[in-house]
Amino acid sequence: MTKSAIIQEKVIDFLADGCPHTVQEIKSLLEQVGISDYSEGQFSGSINTLLRNKSIKKTDRGIYVINQNQGGISLMKTCFVVSPIGDVGSETRINADKLFKYIISPVCEICGFEAVRVDQINDSDSITQTIIDKLLSSELVIADISGHNPNVFYEMGYRKCTDRPIIHLKKKGESIPFDVNTVRTFEYDLTDLDNVEETKKRLEQTIGTFSFEIQDNTLGQDEEQSKQIFSQGILTMLYQIQDSITELKEQISKKDTETIQAKMQTSLNNVQKEESTDTNMMKMLLPELIKNLGITAKSYADGGNSQ
Repeated sequence: MTKSAIIQEKVIDFLADGCPHTVQEIKSLLEQVGISDYSEGQFSGSINTLLRNKSIKKTDRGIYVINQNQGGISLMKTCFVVSPIGDVGSETRINADKLFKYIISPVCEICGFEAVRVDQINDSDSITQTIIDKLLSSELVIADISGHNPNVFYEMGYRKCTDRPIIHLKKKGESIPFDVNTVRTFEYDLTDLDNVEETKKRLEQTIGTFSFEIQDNTLGQDEEQSKQIFSQGILTMLYQIQDSITELKEQISKKDTETIQAKMQTSLNNVQKEESTDTNMMKMLLPELIKNLGITAKSYADGGNSQ
């Protein structure tokens, strides 16, 4: 068990009395049970994890209490499912429901995750805000890119920017758009029971390869501030990087063209120089050659006359 997991377990035990406790009281309890060699990031990350899992809740600044949920405490991680949903009764909704029921939900239960889809969440916030919150806070995201739904691709890209685990699915036989065809994607076929079982097995194995410790190493920033920083800063930076790459490609292309032109001009100059040298040599040697030929011809003529 990791250090952060141990901290979470002890915090739950301490708050199980149902009374509000301060951060200082929680840290004192950890020290009493022999847990002291943890970083502030590990502690803050553990508290944030329990808050996101709704295992505890904040009653005031630095004060926490156990969150009683239907008489029990849920420590399950969250898997947010992104997929085309469609209207009730539509082919898209039927496919989304079957995928959720027969593949995603059973696998998540085995792996210790609670699978949730945005239409299943009762929240006072707007749907867009709820989706963004889940994309940021969920330990795992599973995205179905079947049908090339633009909303799914947007949410997939948003999640990708968080550098947290995401798994991609698509219907068997469907193509993958060029821009994302390098992304590893698992195919599923809901009409083939053997394929369903194989897909579930591959999903379970893939989830087992992920590390979900990133959330436990955060510095415990206020969640609303973190969301704002992400939305306004990271995405802007990504667009700037994209523009810079485009500009760099243009500069490289221009530079290559100039280099080729310069080499061609140099070669042409060398050829012209060589031709000019040969011509000059001919101009110098030709008069002498003609003169010598004239002398030789006269000598032959004179010799012939003397005989």
